[in-house]
Amino acid sequence: MKNIVFIGGDRRMIFAAKRLSVRYNCALYGFGDIDVKGLTRAEKGSRFDCAVLPILTGNTRFDPEILTDFLEPYSAVFAGRVPPELPEFCERHGFELYDYLKREEFAVMNAVLTAEAAAGIAIRETESSVFGANVLVLGFGRIGKLVSRYFVSLGARVTAAARKPSDLAWIRANGYNAVNITDAVQLLQALSGADIILNTVPAPILSGNVSEAVRPEALLIELASVPCTDGTESFRTVKAGGLPGKTAPITAGCIIAETIENITDERRNQNGGA
Repeated sequence: MKNIVFIGGDRRMIFAAKRLSVRYNCALYGFGDIDVKGLTRAEKGSRFDCAVLPILTGNTRFDPEILTDFLEPYSAVFAGRVPPELPEFCERHGFELYDYLKREEFAVMNAVLTAEAAAGIAIRETESSVFGANVLVLGFGRIGKLVSRYFVSLGARVTAAARKPSDLAWIRANGYNAVNITDAVQLLQALSGADIILNTVPAPILSGNVSEAVRPEALLIELASVPCTDGTESFRTVKAGGLPGKTAPITAGCIIAETIENITDERRNQNGGA
């Protein structure tokens, strides 16, 4: 793989292209008026070994036919959050499809940036200090683990809520207060005492009467792709999806580039170094 075309996206993809341009010939297509200084813009009909697509959200429309304007069969396609129609399209045209969003190294480093940005939101959006605040983290996946660590380092009293017994054990092992998210009594008690709530669970766990347990002066930072409330809550909510691309596009772009490099190196080794 020598020539890469980046098709659309935000500033993350530009920084990813700049990072990969040290090793490959990179060009951009579909970035509008965004400053792409130092990189060339691709024209339809130009041929590339590989195409990189942005992280596609649920409301993003993507026409896979654009790929045939740049790629030959057996080319690679890297996408973030692969839309349902893309695998069949790539198979039909002989493209090798990789979802960099599913890679563990990407998920972990992206979670680091999300946790860092969430801490910044809490500092900016609350009128009290984070130090000494009661912080409730809903969910203890990658982001929940890192968010808990960040807020403890700021001096907050952290409670983490999870469903799996193994997660609850790890919460206790890390020195946080543990709450079984399926236990209504435990959850309501934790909500009523929270100054800051950070949700990482993509489910409406704070909808209806449950949200009434949250104090009006509390702050909810919504980190999940699906909101945990139904819009009827009386407390303040900050929707904070896609934080890495908003708060740290350079680092987020480098993470995408590093992940693509890892996949490319693995692909090369599987093909006997070719």
